[in-house]
Amino acid sequence: MPHVEQKGVNSMGRYAMWKLDDPQKLRKQLLKLEQKLPGELEKALRKEAETAVLLANSRIPEEKKELRKGWEIGSIQRQGETISVEIRHSSPEAAQLEYGSGTDGSLQQGQFMLALALAELERDWPIRLEQSLSALLLGKEG
Repeated sequence: MPHVEQKGVNSMGRYAMWKLDDPQKLRKQLLKLEQKLPGELEKALRKEAETAVLLANSRIPEEKKELRKGWEIGSIQRQGETISVEIRHSSPEAAQLEYGSGTDGSLQQGQFMLALALAELERDWPIRLEQSLSALLLGKEG
């Protein structure tokens, strides 16, 4: 792995010098990462989908707790550079609770359980992805 040495301070702040102790080892690690990356991204996306379901369930009101079951996570889909997964609920009542319409067609306050869960996950996704990829590069897969 690269070794970072602090070389000094200038008026703009600190700067560092990268020193590769073993360039061949780094090259091998990068090639290994390139091979594992598609599978690791899919694994990370599936984990995010599972977490989204848990967060959505935590937002379902107690009187509707039967809706905490019925979530389905689809298979990972690839289209060009895009990787996606579908999260759906088998009950139409879950959509009514999410967006705010009642079973009788009346309007009710939406709970936005899944929308809020996804927004929460999206905010911190780059950090979690970077941690996963760093662990993979360092050979500390989990």
